[in-house]
Amino acid sequence: MKQKKPVAPAPDELRAEAAVNEILGTRRDGHDDQTENGMVDFLLEPAVDGEGPRIALEVSSTIDPDRQHLWAGLNRQYDQPVPGLDGDWIVEFTSQAHLKKISAPLAALLRRQEQANLDTIGLDGWDDSTPDDRLPTPQHAADLQELAQLQVVRAVRIRSDKASGRIFPTQSNFSVASSTVDTISPYVDAFLASKGKNKVEKLARHPDREGHLFLWADPAHMDITMSLSRGFVPADSPSVPAEVHTIWLGSFHADRAVFRWTRSGWSILEVTAWSGQA
Repeated sequence: MKQKKPVAPAPDELRAEAAVNEILGTRRDGHDDQTENGMVDFLLEPAVDGEGPRIALEVSSTIDPDRQHLWAGLNRQYDQPVPGLDGDWIVEFTSQAHLKKISAPLAALLRRQEQANLDTIGLDGWDDSTPDDRLPTPQHAADLQELAQLQVVRAVRIRSDKASGRIFPTQSNFSVASSTVDTISPYVDAFLASKGKNKVEKLARHPDREGHLFLWADPAHMDITMSLSRGFVPADSPSVPAEVHTIWLGSFHADRAVFRWTRSGWSILEVTAWSGQA
């Protein structure tokens, strides 16, 4: 059998390892170089002999795969001006949007709005001239239906003498931080019940070590980012299997702190190791 070529850890894995090592005073003793199946991402040892825990660390990103696919497509589809558009438009898509399929009808819809001198279209409100006591015109109703079929939530025109006919995409379903951070433990529960099962199984193969799981939050969950930034600590706990000693929860948009869960509950810890990292 051909020997597999070793692979270095990914940037998000290195970032997670750096935080754990800084906070717990550990260092790397081994890592998953993908030459064997079933290895944990990192094996960590005390930086000073006998002082600190021995850890098996698994790192996972909880980024929605639909969102990853959407943004990859957005970057390809809308990196140039759209023929026939006069203004620039900020368009909010859902993650179910089929970008190549909808590009032509979306451009036609936006052109109709420009011709009608409308600057805002959306399922949550439409800047049209229909009086409040009258039903929408057939064209208006048809445009609303088409907007929903295209999986577009809203589009806003930017009027500028420098407009180039571009579509600037955003995505819907970005949440707002909760002052009670009551979404964080359920977020972890949902991960453990799905993608996290495989991670727990890998940690269980190292009963002589503390099993640590580091999760990178999906950027759409702004409640996690804002809670870290503002120091909001969850009062409840996720349902964590016995094989997992500690859960870490970080956000790429909160680069100075990380959540840590143990059997004693949640806490927020400062991280300096990320300073200057991409």
